[in-house]
Amino acid sequence: MASESPVVRALECNENVYDITWQTADEGPDITKGERHRTFFFDLPGDVPTLIDTCFQNRVEYLIEGIEQIGVEPERLIITHRHLDHIGAFEEIVDQYSLETWVPEDDNIAEIDTYGIDIQTEPDHLYSDGEQIGRFEAVHVPGHSPGNSVLVDEDASIAVCADTVSGADRRGLPKGYLIHPPQATHTEMPAQAAVDAEANLENLLGYEFEVALVNHGSSVFENASEKLERYVNFESNFTSGEGASIHSNDRNTIQADDLYSRIDRE
Repeated sequence: MASESPVVRALECNENVYDITWQTADEGPDITKGERHRTFFFDLPGDVPTLIDTCFQNRVEYLIEGIEQIGVEPERLIITHRHLDHIGAFEEIVDQYSLETWVPEDDNIAEIDTYGIDIQTEPDHLYSDGEQIGRFEAVHVPGHSPGNSVLVDEDASIAVCADTVSGADRRGLPKGYLIHPPQATHTEMPAQAAVDAEANLENLLGYEFEVALVNHGSSVFENASEKLERYVNFESNFTSGEGASIHSNDRNTIQADDLYSRIDRE
């Protein structure tokens, strides 16, 4: 082992859910410095111990050490999307623990070789939107990658959002809120993908969860789905008395003077 060690902590929201930080903001190559990288581990009743995503291939020793610190071996691996900080150590982790593997149908990592890694191991299962994987329901939220998915455990009131959203502090804002990741993080995707990714956040609005776990920035531990709904439906914060938004598609039909006069009367 190298001198660095992973940071492992049980989450306050549930002592059987763990954050394994396998690379801190000060570690790793220059291209990834400045951000912490983590993997989530679930050991909840009624389900097998489950690892959500892996890590960069060259950080696998830290992820394995983090799992050893928890003291429970995973039996299942679920991948949320195909980027290297999530799939890089797929084969090493599968070999280490003989895991049952689940991968998004539209991000079949065994067919992807554009990220500098050639994964030979075929996943056991390719999952799609609405599929139940143990306690988790998969919600397809494409854009960040074609198969990008969120894993929702409504019984535990937790959504593993991975890179679908980030903690607001990733962009210098206060913790406790969610924001859309910057376009630059949509690796190998056209610029339109960032627009699509934000629009597709609507796919999560039918779910209720107190906690949103994210891989970058700080996770949200209170009223997460409510905060996400306000973020997605931000135009409702700017509606006039007659329900017309100044940002809606017909905003050109709203005369500014008339709008402000109505606001003044209210």
